Amino acid sequence: MKLNIRLTAAILACASILTSACACSSQNASSATDSKNESSLTESSATESKDNTKSDTTSDNSSASSESTVSSDESSSENKKPVGVDGVQTNGQLVVDIDGHTWGISLYGGGDGANYASYLNEFKEKVGSSVNVFNMVVPTAGAYYLPEGYEKYNASHRDSINSIANKLVNVINVDGYAALEAHTNEYIYTRTDHHWEPLGAYYAAKAFCEMAQVPVKELSTYKTETIEGFVGTMYAFTEYNERIKNDPDTFTYYIPSTEYTATYYTTDFKVDEQFTQFHSIFVDQPASGAYSTFMGGDQKIVKIETANKNGRKLCIFKDSYGNAEVPFFIDSFEEIYVCDIRYFDLYAPDFIKDNGITDVLFTMCTFSAVGENAEGIKNNLLSK
Repeated sequence: MKLNIRLTAAILACASILTSACACSSQNASSATDSKNESSLTESSATESKDNTKSDTTSDNSSASSESTVSSDESSSENKKPVGVDGVQTNGQLVVDIDGHTWGISLYGGGDGANYASYLNEFKEKVGSSVNVFNMVVPTAGAYYLPEGYEKYNASHRDSINSIANKLVNVINVDGYAALEAHTNEYIYTRTDHHWEPLGAYYAAKAFCEMAQVPVKELSTYKTETIEGFVGTMYAFTEYNERIKNDPDTFTYYIPSTEYTATYYTTDFKVDEQFTQFHSIFVDQPASGAYSTFMGGDQKIVKIETANKNGRKLCIFKDSYGNAEVPFFIDSFEEIYVCDIRYFDLYAPDFIKDNGITDVLFTMCTFSAVGENAEGIKNNLLSK
């Protein structure tokens, strides 16, 4: 079978779907550092920032549905692409067999992330020099696994990530692309869902912890749990392609050994009565909702108090990709606040000050950073 030639409209649909999907992983899948410290952290990231020398080649729009600029060239930084067979394109999603397994891959429209970068710069200016602010945008599976012959239908994730990094001012950039690229021969992305596997989140989280100069434990120290038979969002995105349904993922997640307590709050930071029974960041889910194992989804604030007493308090502003990173920060920070950029009803600079937060991480996928989800930073976090 051949790709549908009406790809321009399909890519528009893809960007809209993926931006919305990052907002609702559960519904769709079921689906005291000071300014001296900050200076040393910023200096440690200078070499990495200088490496991001690619010019900005795509234009940024305020909504994901407008992110339709497609690169006709394959990014030179990407690994050699796998060979896929029998590709079928539906609704901006590519279904293709790679090495004996069926993949659902979302086609990426691209964008330079100018709005996203400007919002992070504004946030950093408001919180001041006493708070370390980090950015880590990560690609989706199409950056690494899009087969040969389909590259022209997919913009470069690397170009978008570099473009954002080059626009940041006093915000420390973490190269999530490189962190994942080194492990593309491992099971770091789901094949049937638009998210990554927790293993991929570990490698990204580790890169952040190293940049933030906090301890990070090896994966072997974590207890593993496995959910078999996971068929995620790509089944619906591809209009219920049976090949996706019949080749489910194995979803493996990792439980830290450090003791902690999690408290769930509403998006305006009131105790969430619905979740008062949970003191864990892991919520049991059926196979169809495996990705929602992390805190049960997105529409909440979660405060995590750990046994670490290092004075470092982290606030994560994220989309649903960030959920899978959270377990890997429990060994590294004294307190962690998990907040979603789309569901946050407080003025974030005051929230940071009131809770004595020392470090802020903005982490999300490329679709969110260049699309309408990024507007949540301006409309929610930075609006009184």
